[in-house]
Amino acid sequence: MNNNSRDFSYTVGIFDVICRQIRKKIEEESTKDGPYGIGVYTDEFCEEELMTKPMKKFDERAEIAKCFKDVDFVFSVSDRDPKKVQEVAENAYRAYMEENKKREEAKKYKVGFVIGSFDVFHAGHLENLTLAKEMGEKLVVVLKTDERIQKNKNKKPRQSTAERAEVLRLMKIIDQILYMDIDTTRQDIISDVIGLYKDVEPKDIVAVFGSDLQEKEAKYIPTDWSEINVVFTNREPEKMKIVSSSHYQKECDAHGGIKSLEEIEEKNLR
Repeated sequence: MNNNSRDFSYTVGIFDVICRQIRKKIEEESTKDGPYGIGVYTDEFCEEELMTKPMKKFDERAEIAKCFKDVDFVFSVSDRDPKKVQEVAENAYRAYMEENKKREEAKKYKVGFVIGSFDVFHAGHLENLTLAKEMGEKLVVVLKTDERIQKNKNKKPRQSTAERAEVLRLMKIIDQILYMDIDTTRQDIISDVIGLYKDVEPKDIVAVFGSDLQEKEAKYIPTDWSEINVVFTNREPEKMKIVSSSHYQKECDAHGGIKSLEEIEEKNLR
């Protein structure tokens, strides 16, 4: 399905796992003139028409797609008819154009940063990134390397450092990516963030962590994090059980591994 109109273009798919083919497709399509949208198949359509059950619910898949770099709007797809898909896309495009005119937010800090492995990207990651971007003019992601994860958790990530970085580069809200290697300290992170931008001092920086890390990171506020601002998201414990890296890593394994999920994505990308 070549999804182009005079004013915008779009791609349709499942968007459960952000495989290489999806990344390539988005890069190619987003170079065209005009806004670019993504149509995400609904849960029901996936199961009844595509004969596959995504590990992530529609709302989460759509929310992640909405944050891809160069993606301007997202809409649901529950029909194979190209004309009906086009109609839904046009409505989403018009809504985006109206919303875009109103969007102007004042930023409290110059830089926000988030540390993480992002091993099978999910809505919990997105929540942290979105909050950091809302609070800071710039958003920096500090990505834990394969070696760091191996050392801390004694296991390899599902996706390599390079693959996880590629997924993050799709996110339009992310301005820079730094890497947290085996020997990287919290003080190193602050120094590296300051080194990215002129006229940025520790007081201009906010670090955002998920509520699951509050106990671990709060103890560093009087020491390593003493000169910057630290904020924790308020995710409900029940939500943590189904929107977390450990949950999706188990789901990934239950689906036959990351490669199996990537094959399903590529097969149903239009």
